[in-house]
Amino acid sequence: MAGSVRLALVVGTCAVGGAIAGCGPTGKSRAAASSTSRPAPTLAHVVLDPSTRYQTIDGFGAADTWTPGGPLSADDARLFFDPDAGIGLSLLRVGIEADGGPLGSGALSDIQAAASYGARVWASPWTPPASEKDNNNPNNGGQLCAAAGTTCAGDDYDAWAVILAQFAADVQSQTQVSLYGISAQNEPDYQASYASCLYTPDQLVAFINVLGPKLAGLSPPVKLIAPESQNWSDLWNGPAYGTAILNDPTASRLVGVLATHDYGYGPVAPPSGLTIPLWETEVSGLPPLGGRDVTIANGLLVARWVYDAIVYGDASAWHYWWLVSQNNDDNEGLLFEPGAGPSDAGDVSSPPKRLYTVGNFSRFVRPGAARVDVSGAPAGAAIAAFEDPATSTIAIVAINSATNDISFTLTIAGSGSSTPFTPWVTSATEDLAPQPPVDVASGVFTATLPAQSVTTFVGQP
Repeated sequence: MAGSVRLALVVGTCAVGGAIAGCGPTGKSRAAASSTSRPAPTLAHVVLDPSTRYQTIDGFGAADTWTPGGPLSADDARLFFDPDAGIGLSLLRVGIEADGGPLGSGALSDIQAAASYGARVWASPWTPPASEKDNNNPNNGGQLCAAAGTTCAGDDYDAWAVILAQFAADVQSQTQVSLYGISAQNEPDYQASYASCLYTPDQLVAFINVLGPKLAGLSPPVKLIAPESQNWSDLWNGPAYGTAILNDPTASRLVGVLATHDYGYGPVAPPSGLTIPLWETEVSGLPPLGGRDVTIANGLLVARWVYDAIVYGDASAWHYWWLVSQNNDDNEGLLFEPGAGPSDAGDVSSPPKRLYTVGNFSRFVRPGAARVDVSGAPAGAAIAAFEDPATSTIAIVAINSATNDISFTLTIAGSGSSTPFTPWVTSATEDLAPQPPVDVASGVFTATLPAQSVTTFVGQP
């Protein structure tokens, strides 16, 4: 079947369902076949070493800010957050209005829906009140009034911090859900025409030192997330918000999660020895990446964003921008609004492929899993692996962006297991579709990745 994983199970010297060196297409020895037959190419050899661990994964998510149509439907909530019947997102990002209310009419209901599936919820502000900014405007950037660095008199750091802390208390009282964290500011490095606020690294550190104690004093305490810069490079280069936070003894203690967006589409490795979790908290397919795309090509692009963030940026969490697009001629949502997608792609029955390629990670790489070492990935493929220490389940996510199939053998170091792995495939024709189990012998299996696909192999060696 097109797009399915084609497996090569070694039996003696020949293979069932695929070709290996020394065997013909019917399973007979090549010595008995035509003498002009060429030997099969040597398979790439991938080694997975669970004893070499990297970051612990906190989850995968997206945002519901400014949702004009009210709360998510029950079907959409299930599709987004159910780890069995959906893609299993484990994080929801909501927005905070300048007056301290939720940014979107459906936010409180969506918080409850996400939490009912076990997802953690956190929040970002876009702007303080206009009266507390030096441009007296919620839009077009401007800065929070403070004694130093702004053109307005007075210091509104404490007043704005009180509003943000009260948001967490209000959410808990109205939804019975405790927020996991609150961001100090959405994109402090980007002057947008819409709601926005600018901070220099020093200003953001000063505000963190006011906001942090208020969040820590809540019951239960709420983590402070910062800086949510527009570009990954602004964490460590240019403005270097992350560097400024780490260099301040108070801010570095108060910040529970370092965060960045990825609109430069280029993760930058953190400094060695970083002990604060690092999250990617927003990215989407803005122009010039094309409009209203539901294809596997777009799904593969987004899968590589996830892979690059985790493997090269050491991110512990990854978020797309919107759960549902809002009548935009682009790919800012994992789903389009009903009727807004190309052809019949606007409803839950026919989502974009990016929804499922994100699901190749989010459904199987659960919070608490650790990224483990993988070496020897074949040319044209990107492979990342994760182990859940609570269940010893391993999830191997393999991306094949090439237009040809890619075969490989994989050895799990230190494993003598013969427990099969189940592949789950997203391709042009399949959406997180389970395939026949891959047989394992002494911790080794052989498989072929279909052209232009994402496959997650799941098992307990």
